[in-house]
Amino acid sequence: MEPKGATGDYVVRTVLKEERDYYDEHFEQLRGQYPDQHLVIRGLQVIGAYSSCDEAIRAVYAKGIKGGALVRKSGTREDTLVAPVLVRG
Repeated sequence: MEPKGATGDYVVRTVLKEERDYYDEHFEQLRGQYPDQHLVIRGLQVIGAYSSCDEAIRAVYAKGIKGGALVRKSGTREDTLVAPVLVRG
């Protein structure tokens, strides 16, 4: 359920919307292609698939992805992590 705003209306999630939409639109394909993997999605592509959530999170930070990345376990509908990363430069 989305959080409610001050007016009582539901707030539309816009954080990493492109990535969420990509995952939802390719749900079945990703579930089949990456069974039981934690996917790192940035933009309109999977940039990594890992056996554990910790490994996926470490990869997001190691790659220095600005603006964050969506991490989800394939075949699930809930976010594992939305990780903004601050890097120098």
